[in-house]
Amino acid sequence: MHRSSRSSRSFKHSPDLSAFLRGSLLLTLSGVAAKLCGALFRLPLTALLGGTGMGYYSTAYGLFLPLYAVLVTGLSTAVARPVAGCAGRGDLAGAVKIRRTARWLFLVTGLLGTAAALMGARGFTVASTGSADACPAVLMIAPAILLCSLTAVERGYYEGLCDMRPTAVSQAVEAVCKLVLGLWLCQRFLREPPAVLARCPRDVCGACGAVLGVTLSSLGGWLCVLPFGWRRGRISTSSPLSTRDVLRELYAVLIPVSLGALVTNLTSLLDLVTVMRMLPKGEDPAFVYGSFMGMAVAVFSLVPSLTNLLAKGVLPCAAQAWAKGDRAQTAALAANALSLTGLVSLPAGCGIFVLARGCLEFLFAGRDAEIAASYQSLQALAPAVICLCLTYPAFSLLQAIGKAQLPVYLMLPALAVKLAGNLLLVPKYTAPPAPAAHKNAILCGKLPIIRP
Repeated sequence: MHRSSRSSRSFKHSPDLSAFLRGSLLLTLSGVAAKLCGALFRLPLTALLGGTGMGYYSTAYGLFLPLYAVLVTGLSTAVARPVAGCAGRGDLAGAVKIRRTARWLFLVTGLLGTAAALMGARGFTVASTGSADACPAVLMIAPAILLCSLTAVERGYYEGLCDMRPTAVSQAVEAVCKLVLGLWLCQRFLREPPAVLARCPRDVCGACGAVLGVTLSSLGGWLCVLPFGWRRGRISTSSPLSTRDVLRELYAVLIPVSLGALVTNLTSLLDLVTVMRMLPKGEDPAFVYGSFMGMAVAVFSLVPSLTNLLAKGVLPCAAQAWAKGDRAQTAALAANALSLTGLVSLPAGCGIFVLARGCLEFLFAGRDAEIAASYQSLQALAPAVICLCLTYPAFSLLQAIGKAQLPVYLMLPALAVKLAGNLLLVPKYTAPPAPAAHKNAILCGKLPIIRP
């Protein structure tokens, strides 16, 4: 009982700018390390697999990302938001009950999501690419949905307490495991495919090895976050919150946040379905799509993925300040988050626009055909870096103050514009096919690209 009282008192802290900056700095450092590992993973992986193999790898992610968005992306926010509210009120028992309920709830949803990916793998790959070649890679990544769900619950709980260490450690461990295991398994499967893949093409086997490394890295991320709870000991206090109250709070945040994440990730799915099927005859769809996703989108997403960590840092602090009725502190946190994001995103977007081809040639030396197929796409995407970076903290602030549905309403029209743009502009700006030996196709992905 004494432990419970002492722990409850420790919750009654005031979220300030220093807590936000400390959390954001920790997440940013961890994110930089994770992105460095990601770059070290992508560069040799693209060299090993080439455009076609990266197409199979990206197809697996095409199914994984929407399911991940619905079941996982909103999960850490859904847990962090009510936990932060309990922390702001000094209710330790309520925060613990939210975590326990979320564990059981998302164990079930994670299992259902994994089952859906396993059962729908073949139908998805045939419908999206016209071929079932990428089906084994989709099967390899399906268990990651369950593992990421379990990890997100733990991360969300500690983020709600403004403790970013578990998230930072787990994402760093996950990145290292992905780098080491993904490349090792890719090389091994290319050299000696397992018996279950003996009849698959060599590129498919390599993509399966890389994807299996991603799944195992998700397991590593979940295992390393568990000891943080063991060190804190068990909490025996009872909570006035009922299970129904907890579920209501979780779903009040989860549903709109997950829908917003789904809308965001559907842009990649739209590219997969529309671009690959609308290329002129004579092009290799897997090569073209793999070049675009493996190079242009990979570089484009580096900066937003780092600034997104600022959004993670501001959400629990802003939610605690809002729960206490401290509007001035909430406004100060918002101003700092948006200012720091703009300070990073503006020069980054301009730099990518000016140095698009040089960046790809530096990062992917020797892949001349893939670079020719994607560098103008990266240049056209550069201005969107600034807008996307500022979107993340703005949406997190809306979620922190209980307006989680607004991002969904704002993104639905953008998704409609995206779909219309693909349908109208891809056929218009796609050039006649080049000789197949050169594979020098120019891809229209996020924005129309004209062959030089």
